[in-house]
Amino acid sequence: MTTGVSTIRPLDEAFQQADVVEHAVVEEPKISKKARNTITLAATLGYLFDAYAINIYGMTLALIALDFGVSIQTMGLIGSIFIAGYMLGSCVFGMLGDRFGRKHTLGFSIFAYGSVTALTGLAMTPIQFAIGRFFTGVGGGGELTVGVPYVVESWDSKRRGLGAGLMFAGYALGVVYAAIVSALILEWLGWRAMYFLAVLPAVIILFVRMQLEESPSYVATMEKLKQTRRKRVSFWESLKASPALRRNLAWGSLIYVSLACIYYAETVFAVPFMVSELKMSTTVAVATLGLFNLSMFVFSIGCGVLSDKIGRKAAGSLTLVVLAASLWVMFSTTSIPLFVIFGILAFGGIGGSWAIGMVHVAELFPTEIRGSGFGWSVALGRFPSIFAPLGIAWLASITQGGMGDAMKYSCVVLVCALAAYVFGPESLGRTGRDVTEALEDA
Repeated sequence: MTTGVSTIRPLDEAFQQADVVEHAVVEEPKISKKARNTITLAATLGYLFDAYAINIYGMTLALIALDFGVSIQTMGLIGSIFIAGYMLGSCVFGMLGDRFGRKHTLGFSIFAYGSVTALTGLAMTPIQFAIGRFFTGVGGGGELTVGVPYVVESWDSKRRGLGAGLMFAGYALGVVYAAIVSALILEWLGWRAMYFLAVLPAVIILFVRMQLEESPSYVATMEKLKQTRRKRVSFWESLKASPALRRNLAWGSLIYVSLACIYYAETVFAVPFMVSELKMSTTVAVATLGLFNLSMFVFSIGCGVLSDKIGRKAAGSLTLVVLAASLWVMFSTTSIPLFVIFGILAFGGIGGSWAIGMVHVAELFPTEIRGSGFGWSVALGRFPSIFAPLGIAWLASITQGGMGDAMKYSCVVLVCALAAYVFGPESLGRTGRDVTEALEDA
């Protein structure tokens, strides 16, 4: 018993020391508007190009399979390899962000995935291509798990939801950007050209990095550690000492189970459903998907602001309910206008859910371990998403309504995030004091 208390007490004291920093800096960061906006722009552009790197795979898959003479099943395996890399990048870069700072880690992750994606365009064999996609995933996962804490720590407590919403809006625009580039150059220059263009973020970030300031919360926390001569508390030490942090990791992981699974389930099969069930042409179906992504752009910002007004739990729960209801109607109707209307609401709900989930999960962890906590939540939650497309395909094969029923039933996965919001803590305005209290309770 004595050993347990002595293990907890140093961590308790450590978080008590850090609490002053969390209260004074994270709550109202001392950062200029220009610096805050530059940080948000860098993370948003990084997420935009991340979306480009992710989504060009599906747009070029058929041509790559033909070029390399491999089956679609092989290309599906490469897709899973990419997600594995994304999971690895999520946890590794999150911890690197805590160790070396947000500024340098974010810049490196964006430069890495942009450069590797461009180099993947030179692949001459399926194995070389798979290796390229794996490391693209590693860099892309890092952009998310460093960018979100960076943005959250650069906005004051009353507007962090807006900051996260703006960042996710970049992802939605990235999907549209990838579709436009595909329409313009895929048939003209081939699939390799689309990968070569990914060098663009690597070049842009070299310029943007010169304009960035480090996260004010991170700087203040590190300075406090030096002043008090306290050793840094690792993520694993924190989890061992605090049941509250372990619960927060579980809540964050559950949120990302829902976010990742519903995103991949809907985006992979939306166009095939429109073509096969609603008899749209492929061109019209792709254009409709583009409209849905624009709704993600609008809703992500709006729902982020809503979470600043009424709290993460209420806004997150409400958005999930709207998303589930919209998905059910969307895939129950044969009316194209009704499908489009509720599709806008459904995909908007996906964007809104991501924005709220991003800021909420980041706020569940104190500055000192925020990157690690957020990164591991994303990685653990993303693992089930590998099987989301397979699950939809299986449901479609056994249900009477086929793909429509499978897409409707996919909303069941949203229960994971809903449970996290209902039973988990409110994170709006959360500071290190919550962690200290958890350590005392331990």
